[in-house]
Amino acid sequence: MGTGLAMYDTNEVTPMEACIAGESFFEAIGAKVTAACYYTYNKDEDERYVDLIETSLSELKRKIISKEVTAFRLYNEQIGHSPWFASFGYMNDEFGSFHHIDAQCDVPMDDIYTNFIGFVEDVSKKISCPYGIVYAAPKVSDAFYYAQGENLVKLFPYENPRIFKEETPGRFKGKARYRGDMLRMVYPCNVINGNHLHMKIQGMTLGEWIVKEGGRGSLRKISHDLWLWEIGRDDLEGVSQWCGEAGILLAWKPPVPTKPPRMLP
Repeated sequence: MGTGLAMYDTNEVTPMEACIAGESFFEAIGAKVTAACYYTYNKDEDERYVDLIETSLSELKRKIISKEVTAFRLYNEQIGHSPWFASFGYMNDEFGSFHHIDAQCDVPMDDIYTNFIGFVEDVSKKISCPYGIVYAAPKVSDAFYYAQGENLVKLFPYENPRIFKEETPGRFKGKARYRGDMLRMVYPCNVINGNHLHMKIQGMTLGEWIVKEGGRGSLRKISHDLWLWEIGRDDLEGVSQWCGEAGILLAWKPPVPTKPPRMLP
């Protein structure tokens, strides 16, 4: 089992700010950066392609300062963990993707959740990010692909894995409504902004709805315009259904009703 983190619409975050945040992520989970890579374009005889170049952390920082690098990934590699124990990536729209930060760790969520939340609370005070999620995934590689909407990875049976990818800006030129008009899905931890809290559900705002009754999670402010909405495991499916039926989840796929078995005459 793995635990993942994604932070979206990070176009105002500089590469150096992201690199510093990446180092603090590894500190938060009790690990060290053992490898670093950066994205670049290379050419062969036929076409230009995206390449990932391995380097040291110090050299990566030097290239960031000299503006040679605009997107990168940090790793902690350990024996017994494949493809890595943990990674942190900063991506933009220069290499066919979109602006986001992702991080994942090859540890079950119950064992690492507090570390992830501590990092989220700390970094949200230092960088600009209007929306983020923390989630559990079957494997650390699934957590990696899920952050960017790749490989049709989904975490819930009532989720359409194609929708989010089509919503992203960059090469898909999506509307990115997750910035404030909708949520991707509902997760154990949701970093949301004031616009999200004013979405309508059951005749009231989402903020009002969350605190109105028990079983809808807890809400607390963590920075100027960001709130942490945490939902317990037992309440997650019910909250997801309410939000999905209210039309505020991008990737919501209504469950297909099961037909009763035909009775023999």
